[in-house]
Amino acid sequence: MRRVFAIIASCIALAACERSFDISKQVGESTLWMTFIPSNDYDTTYFILQATTPLVGATNPVRTSGESVEVKVNGQTLRMDKSDRSVPDRMQFYATDHVFVPGDRVEVAATVPGTGSADASCVVPEPFPAFSWTARLVKRSEGGQALFVDIDYSDPADGAGYYGAAVCQYTEQDNQWLETDPETGESYLGEIIHSSHTGFLSPCPMSDAEGLSAASENPVTVIPSYYNTLSSNGSRQSVQIWSDVSTPTLADGRRRMTFASVCYEQPSGRREYSRGWSESRYKYRLVLYRFSESYYNYLKARYNNNSDEFSSMGLAPASFVYTNVRGGAGVCGAYTVISSDWIELDRSN
Repeated sequence: MRRVFAIIASCIALAACERSFDISKQVGESTLWMTFIPSNDYDTTYFILQATTPLVGATNPVRTSGESVEVKVNGQTLRMDKSDRSVPDRMQFYATDHVFVPGDRVEVAATVPGTGSADASCVVPEPFPAFSWTARLVKRSEGGQALFVDIDYSDPADGAGYYGAAVCQYTEQDNQWLETDPETGESYLGEIIHSSHTGFLSPCPMSDAEGLSAASENPVTVIPSYYNTLSSNGSRQSVQIWSDVSTPTLADGRRRMTFASVCYEQPSGRREYSRGWSESRYKYRLVLYRFSESYYNYLKARYNNNSDEFSSMGLAPASFVYTNVRGGAGVCGAYTVISSDWIELDRSN
């Protein structure tokens, strides 16, 4: 039903435009797009720069050759080296091995001849505040199980917090299966095969009957692309983010937040099969993020854009509708990340 209303609304909007809705008249200008997300989670921090191509006009791509890039940390110019990830004349990557710490003020500026200049700034936030957490399993209405995580944490007096959380799961398995001797046809148990895997659990969809709850607004699901700093060492981290800026602190001076992730694995333990046996063990670690306001707003706008009802019909806006870059587009934001110890969870129920 929502989709029907969305289609009707879009038709009404287009009809109201009459003949004045002429995309050929929307002549844009090239502008700079850049992103720089410093974090303590980085082995290498990338600064990305490219120039956008106007919607109509010159068909040749805008070149970024001859560009100048400057990054300052607490007023000191930071060395940035051109990365081999750069695409000549199209997209420029600059890297640094500088270790960012909370409180660092980061300023970035870039100029591309014939296109213009842009600049932005941010401050690396303090780590996630002191916390404790518990986890529990519940059955999902859509099948399988959900791992509910309750986080109890202290918040600063001003109540300004932009946070994120993800659950990392470590799976370890031992398997031994029946094999058949090709000559005699007799069956025997083969060698024990040991395997392990570490990955991030996917958040429950917002439509799930169990839902997601928070002390303030509902968390949203963010799965950033490869250039986003929430991808570490090639691992994509499905992070749920929330803000408690407008939420009053509880009487005991602490805040509580709950979110859910999808679990499909069977309970830990050994299982016997007609063709052998398998034993699984699971451990979990909570990964907590604190974002600068600019990066939080960028991630949330990105999620809202991708999840909008019009998005599935190809009518979503072309931009993420948020930027703190002056004279251009993109984002300069920061985050810090910390991890809890590994815990084992009783999955026997």
